[in-house]
Amino acid sequence: MYKDGLHEHSRLEEEYFYKKERELIEKNKKEAAQKRELLERTSHYHKCAKCGHDMNEVTKDGVSLLACRSCESIHISLESLNSLSQHGQLKSLASDARELMIEWKKSA
Repeated sequence: MYKDGLHEHSRLEEEYFYKKERELIEKNKKEAAQKRELLERTSHYHKCAKCGHDMNEVTKDGVSLLACRSCESIHISLESLNSLSQHGQLKSLASDARELMIEWKKSA
């Protein structure tokens, strides 16, 4: 009878440690996935969607946009675009962006 109790205790102990190891493995997998996701997101931060080069943040009259020197693409948030359209400043933004690209070409 003593041996059966010892065997049962050993089995319960093995189950306990097996469960703890599985929990630890799952936790490590989740942490690794989160790190990969963060690394992937940050590797694209301020990169041009068109050519992959670095984007420069430009703020003009309270409106922030990202401009690429390489392919001359401009990326603007919907919030900024809505703000400009409500104030009738879209044409102004286009000419300011054009001037910025010309300045960059001269300085390059």
